[in-house]
Amino acid sequence: MQSTHPLTITDDRRRRALPAGGILAGGEGRRFGGVDKGWLRYDGSAFVERVAAALAPQVGWLAISANRNLAAYAALGYPVLTDRIGAGPLAGLLRLLEAALAADSGEFLLSAPCDALNLPADLGLRMVELQRQSGADIVVLADDAGLHPVVSLTRCTLAADLARHLQAGDYSVQRWQQRHRRVVAQLGGRLLNINDASALEAADA
Repeated sequence: MQSTHPLTITDDRRRRALPAGGILAGGEGRRFGGVDKGWLRYDGSAFVERVAAALAPQVGWLAISANRNLAAYAALGYPVLTDRIGAGPLAGLLRLLEAALAADSGEFLLSAPCDALNLPADLGLRMVELQRQSGADIVVLADDAGLHPVVSLTRCTLAADLARHLQAGDYSVQRWQQRHRRVVAQLGGRLLNINDASALEAADA
């Protein structure tokens, strides 16, 4: 298949062969006292800068879901999308899926939260390959500590179903994903996922 050799085709076809990409940075940061987590710093870089640097080479199109500091996010050079505040990460995922469809940027969206700080350089390649082997609608990442459902590869045409799920008042990522064909990609080791101030202190130590 031509799509197995994306670097040998034209730029436009290469873009369409890769998944779209999305960074979820619209959370309220409650575990950090309400700060915008995307702009916390680790090892000399803002969280969102690290995630963008990891995802950008693996996708054909990249956007950020955020609800504040929009100009700062836009300065990174990617589209910035606002979502429904208080509806959890699924609201951001919906906006990213809709934007990816509108941009005709590929069949799947590779997404990650802004606090996933050590995403593998071949994450997209591995998740796309697993999707092709399984025919799944959603591929989620798991590490030695458990499942990370927001680090996922999601079929973009599921956007309409996700909108209905949110309209019904259900904001559970797991419940929505489990309604579809979902497989798990196992990552050896641990994903550096900074959820609170103590985790950041431990990572910086």
